[in-house]
Amino acid sequence: MHAAAHNPFNIGQAKAIKTKTAKTKTGARTRVNPEDLEISDDPVPTKRQLPSQYDDIFAKMKPGQCIKVEAEYTGTVGNALRNWIRRNKKKGLTVKSVRLYPGFKEKLGRVWLIEKPKAA
Repeated sequence: MHAAAHNPFNIGQAKAIKTKTAKTKTGARTRVNPEDLEISDDPVPTKRQLPSQYDDIFAKMKPGQCIKVEAEYTGTVGNALRNWIRRNKKKGLTVKSVRLYPGFKEKLGRVWLIEKPKAA
């Protein structure tokens, strides 16, 4: 039984939800007891836009500039930059990344903000 364990700000406010475990062919599945569900009139959110921890640095970048990042995180930062471009409707921009930037002793990757190549 978990009393809103995933949200530390709801301590003492959430109703405890009892769960049952059912055995299936592929393993065990948890079920929620219907008696513990609660109907609410909360409004539907009009916009769900979660800011990224990188948004401030992305906003300062100009096309052609890059971010130095540890090699294992180039994909993470590159995807965050792609999402930032999409969320902020930046037309004509794209992302290029290299896991290990050649020619330097430091083993860092790079993530560039570049302009999309123009089609001929």
